[in-house]
Amino acid sequence: MTKLIARLAGAATVLTALTAMPVLAQQPEQYTTFEKYGFCGSIDDSCYNAWYDRTSGDEEPWKVFIFSHVATGVNPHDNRDAGVEALTELLEGQGYEVTTSQDPADLESGFGLRPYDAIVFFNTGRDAVTSLGMMALRIYVEGGGGFVGIHNAFGTNFNSTWFEGLLGAQLYDHGPRQAGAVIVESENDVSVAHLAEGTQFSDEEFYNLNPDPRWLSDVRILLSVDNATREQGLAGYYGNPGMGDTNPVSWCHYYDGGRAWLTTLGHSFEILEDENWRQHVLGGIDSVMGKEPFCQD
Repeated sequence: MTKLIARLAGAATVLTALTAMPVLAQQPEQYTTFEKYGFCGSIDDSCYNAWYDRTSGDEEPWKVFIFSHVATGVNPHDNRDAGVEALTELLEGQGYEVTTSQDPADLESGFGLRPYDAIVFFNTGRDAVTSLGMMALRIYVEGGGGFVGIHNAFGTNFNSTWFEGLLGAQLYDHGPRQAGAVIVESENDVSVAHLAEGTQFSDEEFYNLNPDPRWLSDVRILLSVDNATREQGLAGYYGNPGMGDTNPVSWCHYYDGGRAWLTTLGHSFEILEDENWRQHVLGGIDSVMGKEPFCQD
């Protein structure tokens, strides 16, 4: 009995030591969107439903819906309202019809969303979308709708697997606001083709993401940040050590019938006035609407 007790005590000691060790995340082999989320994903139009096609005529203005709700009890980004104003000015300057809302009820009707050529989430936060709103958004995307997610869209509705698949990633954490030089991964996509190699975005949050969108074989990375240019380091406030030599910043894909374009850039007041950022976002919106070619290499 004494030997048995000693063995059990030894096993308990080993188990305690093992459970105290940090768990290291292992990068998986690349997987498809269908393998990960159960929905069709692609970088060609094989996953696209052209049911809401508006590119065949120009009799009506392009219509964009900008959604910026943040869940109750969560502090919104300081630049949220200014960002909605800046985006509205940018898009109306192109002749587009813009509707803005911070009311989740405005996202809860599939018929209500159908007239829009693009839905933009700008610095939404946490459970910004109700269950009914998520269903309406999914119906919209399945019909060929265009979705654009900017910055804290990645910190929104963490509990929705479908929405994570639409984004291709979720926010884990970020380090200090700082400057970083970007690497253009696509020469031809309208959202990044205007950026010179080494273009800097200052006073910005470069997100550490989990899962990493680069693990999805059917997502096209458009823009990355060169982490060697980030002088204040890569580690995030919640312990993420960084994502290697680069962090993905912008990407695109066809998803569950629609088009999705994403960017993590959009934290500061300064970036709202940066012409490079404004053209970056305008290109993303134009491409998900079908006005410009979408998700080019």
